[in-house]
Amino acid sequence: MKLLCAAALLSLSLTLPAGAEVIVATDPDFAPVATELAQRLGAADFRVLALQPAALERAEADLILGPDTALADRLIASGAALAPGRVTYAMGRSGTEEAVNPRDGVLMQRAAENAAARDFLDFLLTPEAWDVIVAAGFGAH
Repeated sequence: MKLLCAAALLSLSLTLPAGAEVIVATDPDFAPVATELAQRLGAADFRVLALQPAALERAEADLILGPDTALADRLIASGAALAPGRVTYAMGRSGTEEAVNPRDGVLMQRAAENAAARDFLDFLLTPEAWDVIVAAGFGAH
C-alpha cells in the first residue's frame, strides 16, 4: 500500500512546469509512444523529433531516446550527454530480434538545468509510463 501511495504521489508531482520546452529525439517506431507519454504527463510544450537512428546522435534535443544502448554510450563518452541522466526506458519491440535489447535514453548536456526534461526522464520510470510502453509493444510486465 505504501508503494502504491508513493507511486501515486510521484505521478502527481511529475507535471511539467508551464512554458518549459522539452525536445525529445527518438526513432520513428517510438515517436508515437513518446508523444503519448508527454500527453499523459501533461507536457504542453513538448516536441518529438522522429529521426532515423543514424541521425539521433546529431539531434538538437534535450533528451534522446535511443533504439539501443550503444548510442547512449557514445553520447556520454563524447560529453554530449550526462551519465547520471541515463535510463533504460524500454526494450526492443516485442516479436522482433530486438525484443531482448534494452533501449536507453539520455539527458543531453544542453538540458542539464531543464527541470521539465528531467521530469520527463523520471516519468519514463513510473508504472504509468511503463504500462504505455508495454502496450505499444516495447517490453513486458
